[in-house]
Amino acid sequence: MGEREPVRRWLPLRLMIIGVVVAAAVLVALLVRSPGSGSVALHTYPGLPDGVEADLIDPEPSWLLAPESGRLAVYAAGSSSCPWVPDEVSASGDRVTVVLRTAAGDCTADLGWSTSVVAVPDGVDLERLEVDLVLDG
Repeated sequence: MGEREPVRRWLPLRLMIIGVVVAAAVLVALLVRSPGSGSVALHTYPGLPDGVEADLIDPEPSWLLAPESGRLAVYAAGSSSCPWVPDEVSASGDRVTVVLRTAAGDCTADLGWSTSVVAVPDGVDLERLEVDLVLDG
């Protein structure tokens, strides 16, 4: 059997440099992302949930529960290019509050429904669920 090669001196230094670069990248990513800046929607689509009928004469936002999945379909009328999208979901007991916001910038002057699906927070009794929708923007 031959002798073991000595540990290369440059290897620990390179590993340390890689670790510092990765830590800096994670820190920058956390600092750039501001709280509440991303949608909490699992997915968003144009139109209303299946089985819902609503008109655009008096467009009030509303919601529909899918009890088997514990998800809410939240729908609101607005510009098709800047739809209302859930930005925050919070719960106090069995009352869930969903804050909807639109994108900043130029939006088309049309009016249409959009639906976003969000998860109901843990600990909420779906049988006693109450939902508050807040349009912020």
